Amino acid sequence: MKIATYSELDLKNHVFLQQSDEINQILKPLVDNFSLNSFNFHKTYHDNAQIRLTNTPNWCYEYLTDKYYQESIFELPAHNYQKNRYIWSNIHTHKRILAGARAHGINYGITFVEPVDDGCEFYFIGTLIDNPEIINHYLSNFRLLEKFVATFHKKAAHLFEKIEPRRVIVEDWQNNQVCYNPAVSVDNLKYLAEISEYHFTARELDCVPGLLKGHSAKQVAENLQISFRTVETHINNLKQKTATANKDELLRVLHCVFSC
Repeated sequence: MKIATYSELDLKNHVFLQQSDEINQILKPLVDNFSLNSFNFHKTYHDNAQIRLTNTPNWCYEYLTDKYYQESIFELPAHNYQKNRYIWSNIHTHKRILAGARAHGINYGITFVEPVDDGCEFYFIGTLIDNPEIINHYLSNFRLLEKFVATFHKKAAHLFEKIEPRRVIVEDWQNNQVCYNPAVSVDNLKYLAEISEYHFTARELDCVPGLLKGHSAKQVAENLQISFRTVETHINNLKQKTATANKDELLRVLHCVFSC
């Protein structure tokens, strides 16, 4: 397994960036039906190795050589992630990354985060069409897009045979200073809470993802970079609002409310 920085690799000739024609064949149903013609995939394994596929190699080359991966919320250890979907324009910490993608004509899109047994997979599906209204079309057909993600491994099996032996562990990956802050998806948490008739504050919701992962109050405090006492206060407020007597009861309620 290669250990290097991406800027040290011969990316122009690397297998990760050499599969555009095959990706375009797999992508054809999305192009024909949704005008989704930009695709980037990466997987981070539990040992921090990575593999990548793209049909926009010039953008991927810039992303890796200019070390955008040190700024992305999708470039952290695999255990950080739960199954999720992100509209790119809602990721406020990605302004420089999104500007770089737009310079290559890549505009509105969605990222699918898919935890798997040996790591986590990320599917970045976008359009080369500059039309913000197209997002509504994607959202109206969300289940069909998820079906594409679910079938991708089968369709791309021959590509995985090529790239998996070339996994890379990136030495400067740990320089990523992004905090994978649950507030990034706080709107989703707020929605799920409100339809269950719970009115949690944004700060209380910040604590929920960590609690659902089984983290202690101390771990939640460290991840959110706030004091342990503050987290304890938020947890006590969550107990009060959910009418639960202890943390085990609280977790049962939270899992019920936020599982989707």
